[in-house]
Amino acid sequence: MERRPNQIRANEKTIAAIVGGAKRVCVTSPTGSGKTLMITDHLTWAKQEQGGASLFTNRKMLFDQTALQLTKAGIEFGRRASGHDLALLRDIQLCMTQTELNHVYNQESRALHGGKALLIDEAHNQTGEGMRRIMADHVSAGGYYVGYTATPIDIGHLYDELIMAGKLSEMFRLGILVPAETFGPDEPDLKHIRKYRVGEDLSEGDNIKAIMRPGIFGRVLEWYWKLNADQRPTILFAPGVKESIFFAEQFYKAGISAAHIDGDDVWINGEFHESDSAVRQQVMDASKAGDIKVVCNRFVMREGIDAPWLSHSIFATVFGSLTSYLQSGGRPMRCCEGKTRYTLQDHGGNWWRHGSLNEDREWSLELTNHRMVAERQEKIREHKEIEPIVCPRCAKVRPCGNQCPFCGFVAHKKSRMVVQVNGTLKAVPGDVFRAKTRREEFDTLKQWKRCYYQAKNGGMTFRQAEATFFRTNGYYPPTNLPLMPRDASDMFRRVDSVSAESLV
Repeated sequence: MERRPNQIRANEKTIAAIVGGAKRVCVTSPTGSGKTLMITDHLTWAKQEQGGASLFTNRKMLFDQTALQLTKAGIEFGRRASGHDLALLRDIQLCMTQTELNHVYNQESRALHGGKALLIDEAHNQTGEGMRRIMADHVSAGGYYVGYTATPIDIGHLYDELIMAGKLSEMFRLGILVPAETFGPDEPDLKHIRKYRVGEDLSEGDNIKAIMRPGIFGRVLEWYWKLNADQRPTILFAPGVKESIFFAEQFYKAGISAAHIDGDDVWINGEFHESDSAVRQQVMDASKAGDIKVVCNRFVMREGIDAPWLSHSIFATVFGSLTSYLQSGGRPMRCCEGKTRYTLQDHGGNWWRHGSLNEDREWSLELTNHRMVAERQEKIREHKEIEPIVCPRCAKVRPCGNQCPFCGFVAHKKSRMVVQVNGTLKAVPGDVFRAKTRREEFDTLKQWKRCYYQAKNGGMTFRQAEATFFRTNGYYPPTNLPLMPRDASDMFRRVDSVSAESLV
């Protein structure tokens, strides 16, 4: 199969890094840009040059899909996962992370694969203690590891080198991916979620409390018909497994064929089945054929699912982290014949929380979800970035301007429809992110210096130092004061890590 520029770039740069002595490499390319072929190319090279390789995935659907892709590529491999026959002597091994951890470290019934190359699919989602142990043991034995992900966030402690294989704009230009058209009909009021922290996903319980309010399915169904009257294949993300089943049941009761998938069960038009590869494939085949209109899930379809026929997505959940937003939103971006766009129906307020799914993002290994989400919000507050607007008539999200390009409605004030605890809708006017009150009084500099040194000695960030100042004084200090960072991105770094030359 002919390789795309980003796939060639990934293979050549990864091999160059490994030959140059790199041991901990991360490869990033947008969701749907063909990372599986990047992996198969490196597996082929590793078999010839490195004595073999092991590839780790951590979900049943991903394992089954990856096995199919390796088979199509003509790669002989063994399967290290429950329910599969072993072929431990093969140079390439496809491993389920949980199974390997159990057999290698708990039961001690076998050793890690001896090939030098360890490849990690969906690397952003494989950062736990067990995988870290596998990584460390592999490198200690003289090997190296390469992680593949579209969202290299919160992984900087595990990797030393980041390879940028491609960007979204390139994928759009080449016709590999299609952009999302986002609509934000309504969103939950999160004021009652006490422990919400910027950049983190809500707990399942808090997410359910936020989303599952009276009338939720009625609003989802209403906008489904408005935005997808021809019932194009749809994927829905719910706040929990039971809630995903609920949405599937409600669609079915409304005369719309629906299914739900989780790690243990599959629900199809009113009947439960055990979740195995055959029944999961049955659901995907039916979705592709149009026999199942809506496939619901919580998280199992967030990563690595190859379903280019999907052209409508419903976010009936709040994605606190940018990782979850981009991974889930990227599922229907894959191109197929006759598809030029896909429609995103967002009931979680994710469109303003994280911005457009279609924009290029500059990645680095030091990035965290908290920093990326908070930094964007700070830029909007300081008017360095434009806050998106939702049309009050058709709910189309646009970057700026009074007139909606979709329906032509002209609005002179911003507003959003927020769902209250009792399920009623309330129009909330104005910006989501309000500007911070900054001023300078006679003792502002003295107070700021005190907060600066307190943060420096206490291992805090500039953002935390600024918050300390606000709690004491009731306003924020100007950003041009002495000891303020010149670069706004340094606000999210520890005070003791920013040099004096980088300060005002």
